[in-house]
Amino acid sequence: MSHVRYPLGPDDRVHLLCWLTCGILGAYYLDGAWPDTAFQVRTAHRWLDRHHRAAEWIEIAKLSVAAQALAARLAATLENEAGKRGIQRILDAEDLDYESTLVQRIYRECWTQLGDRKRPPG
Repeated sequence: MSHVRYPLGPDDRVHLLCWLTCGILGAYYLDGAWPDTAFQVRTAHRWLDRHHRAAEWIEIAKLSVAAQALAARLAATLENEAGKRGIQRILDAEDLDYESTLVQRIYRECWTQLGDRKRPPG
C-alpha cells in the first residue's frame, strides 16, 4: 500500500471544497448549528487521506472558510423538504454522489467560486 501523497491540483480543490461544503451543510442539518473548526479540519483530512492528497494548513483553512460561506448561503434554499432529503442522502453515503442533483448544484457553485472557468464539466 502506497503512502505517497500528491499536492492538490485545481480539480482537487473543487472536489475538496464541494466535500467540505456538503459536510458543513450535513452537520448543520443534523445539529442545527454550524460545525466548529475542528470538524472542518477532520472533514478535510478525511477527503485528503481517501484521495491520497496533501495540502498545507493555510490552503485547508482557506477552503474551509469558503465552504462555510457557501454552506451558509445555500442553507436557506435547502429548508424545503426536497432540500432536506438531498442533504439526508449526502449524509447516508460514504462519498459524494455526483449524480445527485444537490451535489451537482453544490459542485457547480464550488467550480465557479474557485476559478474563472466558464462552466463546470458535465
